[in-house]
Amino acid sequence: MRFGFCFSLVCAVSSCSARLLAQSLPSDASAAPVDDAAIDAALREQAGRAHTHRYAWTAINGGLAVASFAVLPVIQRGSRPDFIVSGAGSVLGAVATFVFPLRVETDAAELDAAERSSPEERSRRLRALLRVDADDERDRLALPWHALNLGVSVLAGGIIAFGFHHTLSGVGQGVGSFVLGEAQLFTQPTGLDKPRFSGIPSARLELLPQISIQNRHLTVGVTTSW
Repeated sequence: MRFGFCFSLVCAVSSCSARLLAQSLPSDASAAPVDDAAIDAALREQAGRAHTHRYAWTAINGGLAVASFAVLPVIQRGSRPDFIVSGAGSVLGAVATFVFPLRVETDAAELDAAERSSPEERSRRLRALLRVDADDERDRLALPWHALNLGVSVLAGGIIAFGFHHTLSGVGQGVGSFVLGEAQLFTQPTGLDKPRFSGIPSARLELLPQISIQNRHLTVGVTTSW
């Protein structure tokens, strides 16, 4: 019953938005073709950007960890647990950032191998790399990563606020950790997920709901995209 109600609600909203839905959408087939040289250059450039991002944020998290532990001898004993928890969180952030790079960073060997292949094989390899790397960039900005950042931030703040009864410090730790994590996520390179590569389909099989209006009838369907 709940599914039927939701489906009816979608249909009703779609009917009210008939004028907007009736507008034609741009087709991927009309996108200008991208040559192999442009794909190769984009992948190599993006690998450099991803490398810089990873090392920069590893240094930021590592610096925060060092600073948190360095001040322990000069602060009051009661405040030390706050800095220890903060430093431990920064250490984990630095390790996770360094250990889990964007996939495009590992493309160098595959790109070099593609250069020694036939033109057809090189084109196939480059487009395959572009698909999986673009999907990886999208995945790194997906909801689970933001939820994980929120969960870790709430955990760190909760340990300080409820475990050591430093409420204000715990709130500050949780908010600061979340904001820093979101900044790290949103500064990740996303150059491969751009309109100029829209003519190259995703490497994943996805179910895409489509709504169209033909002859004053509403049609709701699901198509697959590879």
